[in-house]
Amino acid sequence: MTIKAAETISHQNKLPELVMWQAVIAQAVTDAKYNGIRKSYLECKCLAISWFSNFSKDFKEVCQYADIDPEYAYKKTQIVMQQDSFKFTSEQNKILQDRKTLAQIKYEKKNFKLKF
Repeated sequence: MTIKAAETISHQNKLPELVMWQAVIAQAVTDAKYNGIRKSYLECKCLAISWFSNFSKDFKEVCQYADIDPEYAYKKTQIVMQQDSFKFTSEQNKILQDRKTLAQIKYEKKNFKLKF
């Protein structure tokens, strides 16, 4: 049995709302682990890391909707953060600090200037 098939079988017994809220948490993990350089995705990475870091009311509610203990989830994400799994690379930090878009940076490297 493939992983995809196992996931389908395990989801068949769950309420659709539960699966959806678990997917929200899974997406936040995916966003927080992003290693690329696309600025819009890096901004999502910032938001996801902040969401995991703050133990906010929103975080607690989403965990409860997903049938996950919020304190357990928070402790697990703190361990992952200490392992630097959500860290930013120097290139990612540079892109986030630069107000230019990735397209502008690419064109400037080719000695073109985008004017707005």
